[in-house]
Amino acid sequence: METWIEQHATLLQVGVSLATLLIWIFYAQLLFASYRRVRRPKIVINQMMGHSDKARFMISNMSQEAIHIDKVLVCMGTGDDCVYQQVTDIDPDQEAKREDPKSMLSAKLNEVTVQGPLEAGKCIELGAFQNLLDRIGRQQNQKAGDAGQTDSLPNCDAVGNGAECRVEIIVIAVYSSEKGVIGASRAFVCQEDGLLRPENVQTTQHAGFFARRRMARLHEQYV
Repeated sequence: METWIEQHATLLQVGVSLATLLIWIFYAQLLFASYRRVRRPKIVINQMMGHSDKARFMISNMSQEAIHIDKVLVCMGTGDDCVYQQVTDIDPDQEAKREDPKSMLSAKLNEVTVQGPLEAGKCIELGAFQNLLDRIGRQQNQKAGDAGQTDSLPNCDAVGNGAECRVEIIVIAVYSSEKGVIGASRAFVCQEDGLLRPENVQTTQHAGFFARRRMARLHEQYV
C-alpha cells in the first residue's frame, strides 16, 4: 500500500488539490448567492381585507434596505386595450371635496401621496379596489371628453355584473445605490362573480436588465 502511494503521490496531490478547489468554489458560490439575495430588492404587492370590491392593496418593502417609491401605476385591461393611469398622489376629486382647501397645505406627505422613502419591513396602503376603479374611470372619461371621444375602461365598467376585469399594479422605485429604477408588479382579476383574486401567487420583481429598461420607459412617460 505504501509503495503504491509513493508511486502515485503526484497523482494523489493533483486529486486533493482539485477536490480542495471544488470545495472552495462551492463555498464561494454560496457566499455570492447569499450576497445577491441580501442586495436584491424585493417589493411585495398584496391584497387584504377580503375579495370584494372593498378589498385594499398594500405595498411592502421586503428588501434589506429602504427604497424610494417614485411612481405607482395601475394598468386596466390586457393587450392593446390596456389603459395606464398614475395613482401616486391623492385623488384630485377627494382633494376638491375637502371642506378646508388650506388643509392640503398642512397635511402630512403620507396623507396625500405614496411617493417617498419606504423603510425595510414597512408597508403603505394604496387604497380600495373600487376607489381606484372609480378614480381611473373618471380620469379616462375626462381624457376622452377632452379629445371629443366616448371611451370607457376596458372590461371594467361593469364589475360585479358578470364582467371580468384585470388590474395590474406597477410600482417604480429607486433602490440604494443601484443605477436607474427598479420595479415590481402584480395582477389581480375581478372575476364574473365579483370576487377579486391575484392572478399570480407572488409579486413579479423587475430587477433584471431588460425589465429595468421597461420600467425606465414607463417612468419617463409619467415624469
